[in-house]
Amino acid sequence: MSSSQDRARALAVAQDFGAEALELNSHLVAADASDIASRTRLARCLREAGRLDESEAQCREVLRLDPRNRIAAGGLASIEQERRRGAAAIEEASAPSAQRVRRAPAARRTEASSSSSETAVPLIFNGFQHRDFVELRSCPPREVRARFAPRVVDLVKRVNALPSSEEIASIREAGHRQLFRASRTEVHVEPAQWFVSNMGGRWEPQFNIGMYAETGKIGDWLRIGIGFNLANDGADSDRADGARDVRNHFRRLQAILASTQRSLFLGWMIKENGLIEFNENGPRLDLRQPSEAADLLAGCDPERTQWVFFGKWLSPDQPDDTAILSDPVVLVRTIDRVFTGLLPLWRALWE
Repeated sequence: MSSSQDRARALAVAQDFGAEALELNSHLVAADASDIASRTRLARCLREAGRLDESEAQCREVLRLDPRNRIAAGGLASIEQERRRGAAAIEEASAPSAQRVRRAPAARRTEASSSSSETAVPLIFNGFQHRDFVELRSCPPREVRARFAPRVVDLVKRVNALPSSEEIASIREAGHRQLFRASRTEVHVEPAQWFVSNMGGRWEPQFNIGMYAETGKIGDWLRIGIGFNLANDGADSDRADGARDVRNHFRRLQAILASTQRSLFLGWMIKENGLIEFNENGPRLDLRQPSEAADLLAGCDPERTQWVFFGKWLSPDQPDDTAILSDPVVLVRTIDRVFTGLLPLWRALWE
């Protein structure tokens, strides 16, 4: 058995179906189309990444080769369940507010039951309460993913079901429908922080959702918007080319901010009370005037900047924001509105 096979099996045993497993099993299937084990693992990786159509195609090919394969049959059942959940999320998000209010007590009961044990990890996203920020702040760094990734993945799946996500994904790459990888390994964590970014977002402007729970300067926030990771660090094999690419994207933003298209940024920032983040220090509360924020971004040096983000920031300490954060339907609607509002600027960045 090859080292690639050994590694692919080890990842599967560890329940790791992220980017590495996807690449490994894709290569194994390409090398041997009759490799049923690699193909079933590939189907699982694709499903975890939210690429349901491709996952279904792999499952059906496995069943063509082995009609009694229970793993592939179970995979098809899981895919169908994911699709029903996505359809239900869209229906719920588009329901009239009166219907949403009537369903709210049931949602609260679900949340209460999920937190009946202090050690239980919630698997379903039921919004973010103040206690969730407290939990993130006090959570040991090595446990952040285990505690929060299940909820974040469920949130990402709901976001992936939105028309805005499909439109953004198709702008990035024709034919793609999923904006985020729905995998726990794609929930990136740091002490008192987690974030997810769109597929392929490391070296490009990335649609980004993240949560801070820190004492002192930064505070407690959920951010929704577009970020540029300009840092030339990490172990990526394409680091030099990638850093050049993302900086070129950022220079495109700077050109927009210095042109008549500046209104794409200013108009959105005014509408959503947007804020910028500069070098991962939290929202710049001192730059509430969109024109001042635009001037800072337009004048900074991409070669000497680590991280830039602009978007909507929600705080559990603000009553209006708390109402959004604590209601999963309203929060998904807010993410949809934010992403839809940023689409014209996103298109301009890719032209």
